[in-house]
Amino acid sequence: MAALRTPRRGPRPDSVPVPGTGARRRRLAPMAMRGTVVALVVVPLVVLAASPGRGRVGGWHLASLVTSLAAASLLLVAFVLPSRLRTITSYLGVEKVLKSHRLIALVAMGLVVAHIVFVFVQTGFGVLDLRSAPPRVWAASAATLALLAMVPLAITRRRRRPRYEGWRLAHVVLGNIVLFGTALHVFWLHDLTTYGPAAAWFAALLAGLVVLTGYRWVWRPWRSHRAAYVVDEVRVESDTAVTLVLHAVGHPGVEFRPGQFAWLKLGESAFVFEEHPFTIASAATQPWRKEFTIKALGDFSEILAGLRPGRLVHLDGPHGAFTIDGVRSDGFVFVAGGVGVTPMLSMLRTLADRGDPRPVVLVVAGRTADDLLHRADHEHLDQRLNLRLVEILEEPPEEWDGEIGWLTPSVLQSALPGRRGRSHLDYFICGPGPMVAAATRILEDDWGVADRRIHTELFDVV
Repeated sequence: MAALRTPRRGPRPDSVPVPGTGARRRRLAPMAMRGTVVALVVVPLVVLAASPGRGRVGGWHLASLVTSLAAASLLLVAFVLPSRLRTITSYLGVEKVLKSHRLIALVAMGLVVAHIVFVFVQTGFGVLDLRSAPPRVWAASAATLALLAMVPLAITRRRRRPRYEGWRLAHVVLGNIVLFGTALHVFWLHDLTTYGPAAAWFAALLAGLVVLTGYRWVWRPWRSHRAAYVVDEVRVESDTAVTLVLHAVGHPGVEFRPGQFAWLKLGESAFVFEEHPFTIASAATQPWRKEFTIKALGDFSEILAGLRPGRLVHLDGPHGAFTIDGVRSDGFVFVAGGVGVTPMLSMLRTLADRGDPRPVVLVVAGRTADDLLHRADHEHLDQRLNLRLVEILEEPPEEWDGEIGWLTPSVLQSALPGRRGRSHLDYFICGPGPMVAAATRILEDDWGVADRRIHTELFDVV
């Protein structure tokens, strides 16, 4: 394979981003996200401050109203983020979306707990006696209990490692109980809703909740049903991995950016609950054809391995901002661990189809040779790209001529040009959390690579 050359200086045609990829919007997305969250908290508080009756309520009552309003707004934000709005997932990135979702949910839970404390100070603990409680208390109790169950289950998920579909079902059900229980509590309470602007705010929140529910569970499945794919081939790549090859049925294919992913559903209907996320491994230049290289990590991936040609598959996507499109760079460095190489395969194949001459380094780390999924290379990418490959195994086979052990600064340094040339490259890192953290630390702390040139994605973040 060709060695990586030090990039040339000055403007180059091949360093211009692909048109229409939203690079500027992806840079502004985090700022827009923060501004939206602040606005959704501040606006209801301003409405509360302008209420003509605020001067007639006590301090504890006012505190309970403030915390309840802020919590309601943040709960809606937490509901919006994982609703698969492509405007959000494609420009903010799924990793940032889900991290923001978790953080906002934790803050909302804290506000809910504070609200409950303020209510107890005013009314005492008699409100907990549900035998004679009005409907508004029942709604609040259901929403609170669901929230207190949902957050710990989500926080401890990686440690417990439950079945994905069971955990997801519980998370979705509990989340909807929280949102709709909160809405009913506010509606039946008849507190601030008697004040026009406050009533309008709550009505807007409820309308947004209803619209998002319809979008997520009706509109998106309907679109997936209209853009179905059929299994062409299930190709065995190793003892633990297969490649699922699909082609579009009755449509030109769903366009995507190299590095993005989609949720897969099996069967004649897209209106089913079970679905799983996988990165698209094929070239973005052929939207009518999709490839997913999948490692057997659970029951669903084993089911996929047993699919036969002709089976109908529905895709919800594409999603994600982990992509080379829209990036101005003199070259790329891809660092992957295990199944985290799949977005890199899409990027490499897309670069090859586009005839991109920029240098690329692919560093792949795994435990055994079965983890080297990039070796299922049927397109001879090393002959079509200025590509250098570095392989690292913890337990290599006999006659292994690659690196042994883990990703270290010396291993990465040997694959790259001089320090000056490194600052003009973009780095894409995908894999297990510890590996992503280690590679990021090497680039930022040891080499001083700018944060804007480091792009990360955890393959198990969804």
